[in-house]
Amino acid sequence: MPIAESNVFVYDKNNYGNDFLNSNLFYNDDQSGAVICQPYSREYIKVGNTTSKIPIIDKNKNYPHLYSEIQLNNLDYYCTTKSIIVAKNTKIKKTFLLNKDKEYALFFKKVNNAIYYLNIKYLDDPFVTLNRFDGNKVVVLKKFSVKDLSSSELILKNNKLYLFINTKTKTAIYAVKDFSLHFEKKYNYNNVFSSIVHFIDINNFSFIGQGHFIISVKNGVLKNTRINYSRFIYQDGLFSNSFNNQKYIYQFQHDSLIPLANSSSGDTFLSTLYSKETNSYYCGTNGDFIRLFPHIKKYPRLFYNSNSNSVFALQQDDKNQIWTGSYQGVLSIITNENKIIQSKNNDVKFLNGGINYKDKMLLIGESGKGLLMYDGINKYETIADSIAAYYNYISKSKKLYLGTMLNGIWFTDVKNLEAKNKIKWNKITDKQRLGLENVLTISEDKYGAIWYGSSTGIGFYNTKTNLCTTWKRKDLELDFLGTMAMLQDTHKTLWIGSRTGELFFYNVKNENEYSVKNLTFIKHPLLEKGGKITFIHQWKDFLILGAKDKILLFDLKKWYANKTISVRYLNSMEINLTSGTEQNTILTDKRDESIWFATSDMVYQWNLKNWLTLPNFKVKPTILIKKDSIETEFSTDKTIEFKPTENSFDISINYQTKDNMPRFVNGVLMKKGEKPMFENPNLQTQFQFKNLSAGDYIFYVRICQQDGSFDVFQYSVCVDNFLWQKWWFWLLLSIPFLGIIIYFFRKRNEMEKQKKKLSQLNLSSLSNQFRPHFMLNALNSIGSQMEDKPHAEKVISRLGESIDILYNFTQKNKFTLPFENEWKLVKNSIEIQQLLFIPELNFSVTNKDVIPLDYKIPVGLLQIPIENALLHGLRNKTDGNCNLEINFYDNDTHYFVTIKDNGVGREKAAKINNFKKNGNGLKTILEMIAIINQNQKNAIVFEIIDLNNQTGTEVFISLNKIIDYDKIKL
Repeated sequence: MPIAESNVFVYDKNNYGNDFLNSNLFYNDDQSGAVICQPYSREYIKVGNTTSKIPIIDKNKNYPHLYSEIQLNNLDYYCTTKSIIVAKNTKIKKTFLLNKDKEYALFFKKVNNAIYYLNIKYLDDPFVTLNRFDGNKVVVLKKFSVKDLSSSELILKNNKLYLFINTKTKTAIYAVKDFSLHFEKKYNYNNVFSSIVHFIDINNFSFIGQGHFIISVKNGVLKNTRINYSRFIYQDGLFSNSFNNQKYIYQFQHDSLIPLANSSSGDTFLSTLYSKETNSYYCGTNGDFIRLFPHIKKYPRLFYNSNSNSVFALQQDDKNQIWTGSYQGVLSIITNENKIIQSKNNDVKFLNGGINYKDKMLLIGESGKGLLMYDGINKYETIADSIAAYYNYISKSKKLYLGTMLNGIWFTDVKNLEAKNKIKWNKITDKQRLGLENVLTISEDKYGAIWYGSSTGIGFYNTKTNLCTTWKRKDLELDFLGTMAMLQDTHKTLWIGSRTGELFFYNVKNENEYSVKNLTFIKHPLLEKGGKITFIHQWKDFLILGAKDKILLFDLKKWYANKTISVRYLNSMEINLTSGTEQNTILTDKRDESIWFATSDMVYQWNLKNWLTLPNFKVKPTILIKKDSIETEFSTDKTIEFKPTENSFDISINYQTKDNMPRFVNGVLMKKGEKPMFENPNLQTQFQFKNLSAGDYIFYVRICQQDGSFDVFQYSVCVDNFLWQKWWFWLLLSIPFLGIIIYFFRKRNEMEKQKKKLSQLNLSSLSNQFRPHFMLNALNSIGSQMEDKPHAEKVISRLGESIDILYNFTQKNKFTLPFENEWKLVKNSIEIQQLLFIPELNFSVTNKDVIPLDYKIPVGLLQIPIENALLHGLRNKTDGNCNLEINFYDNDTHYFVTIKDNGVGREKAAKINNFKKNGNGLKTILEMIAIINQNQKNAIVFEIIDLNNQTGTEVFISLNKIIDYDKIKL
């Protein structure tokens, strides 16, 4: 029994039934990709991408055996062994009876808009008739009265029909031309062909018999090939059989059966159908309806011949054998002969990581086992003990790095692996500012810095300075800062997969530009927040990502060419994961370039090279809306309208492609004008909406396409208002009051205009108050303290500069000035106070450059609160400890300023005369802000905070980056 199986998807038996005994699987001739089947004693079923429909809805009537579905003149013709049933949209229109009792209609073929078929009777005067059905009537083209009829078949090859008739004494093949029969070949082999049941190859005249043999006739020579299996089934060129609980699918080539796919799922294969578009096989069994994908192999019995659970270590050695280490405490090797060799030791619980170096295999064990170096599957030595580790990495400088659980990062020269002496390890710990536990992944950038990551943060180790820089998730409040997978690609870009499902990269031009801000995200629906990235692996021009429940391919070639973001994915049907992808368990097979990876319960081998040759099919969906048991299909170019009482309905996303597989999609209903908020892509196609309010909606459908792109489709939905909700209804009722309303609004507009003019005049007046305000405060200070002051000349210089700024401001008749000039006023105020009154002042400013120099700011907005801090807060202190902090910062929309002092506080300052006498400046600022905010909501926020735990005051100012001062004209 082989250890590898074709990956399998099992359809829901509640929808598709079971027991396909004497049932066919086939496509209808519209090339849509949907599969038609009829489980034993069940209704006809059509299996599509998103739907499973019963084409003919009549469960009370037992229709005979369904043979095929053919489309003619936009109608569906369901061909059975007894009749042709004509249907439109699953509703029966007419039924044509084809034969009498003990007669069977078989082998329906469509040629030139007509249906050809055979009517066969085996007992009591056996015969075969070739018939033609044009949609309205049946015409018998030819009747053969055949004694001892064994089998007969109608074959369509290259749009040509051939008729095969077999008896105990002869085998004849006819070509059907112009509705007549022409004898083509005849063989008489004395009953050798008596048990022939199927034509295999019209060109080479190959047949299959019931007695477990295949007959080939080449150049007039008969060859009989025995099939050494107890039972096999043949359909559409495919053989299937069961052996030791394993099911196989074969193809006859070169006089032998070539295996194509196999599985242990389901029961005996009773019917098979091949899909060339997806390289998959539909299989009807007497237990399940399944689909096999042979380009993806799985290995379900690696350990104890029973399971493949918890494969945390997956590596390939120098002999090209695949090593699989399980946390169960068992190690197995898959040999080049596709056999399993299991280790005799079971004392190591393998952790994630491991690496192959020359003829040595390095694996990691739990519970103090540490790093183990294997020389063969049953022999190892410990080269780093008493630690638990998760990852190994060999750098470009030939150093082996080991990421541990609690002991930091260890490293040594790889040449030490070949030495017989005990290996000496260097360690990167908190002494080098590592600051992380559980190092799950290691890589490096193009400058040689060693990068590392855990679930709580990421960072890098500078090999030149022997120091680390670590960015922690909790400190920076960045949820994505956590990883278990990173990789430097062949273009020397460092890729990092986040713990929240995003992919980002770090690629700067200068090694001195290290900053968390240089981490750039790849924007694609499949890389939104979802399943964490568990592994990153480069295969040629693709990054392969394990995204917990998805396998993704990021196209590097497109990205480096023009920054096109293309993310393909293994379809959820063909991969059919039953558990999440494991951490850093992926490799490229050196023999055939296939990809090996592990999940929590399985090991997979993916023929990526062949998979990339399969065609892609774009999806353009329609939506089916069901209301009051009526289902209607809509496209994007039509508005879907509902009455007020029809505000509850179901929506289904519908699409059909030749691959007949689902897509990752999102569907969301939003009010018109609102931005759609999509969830992580999933397989949901059914949606239910209840009691929607009247209004216009958009139903958005986002589909991740097979080629790596994604599309968003919009469907307009309108829920109408009741009569009393119509605007014109109330307009009619309001006509008598319309004159009164118009008069009221005119008067109100006039009042608003007068109020606005008053505000503008007031603002002009307020701004002019700052001219004498600043100079008066400064002159009072100088006049009272000028005598014997050595700084008088410098103070007068600063005062003169400020007066010059205010004079120029006055000439322009504005209430704003550039931030550059406002800051000069601030600096001059501080320096004057520091020179004359507060020599011990400690003054600090941070990030002032975030505000552009030409940014407009109301005059005095910064100078007044800073002057208040100096005059009323700090000058009244007696302990000499005077601190003034001014901090600037911003976000996407606002600038922020905080002014903090450790003065006596507002409550104590209120009792001092100079506060009462000179306290009008702050009042003026607040009045100006109120007027500005009348014209632009929350343009400026100004808050004063009394510090409770310490003396002093903090002022918080928020400034919108875009304030339209032109609306407030003086």
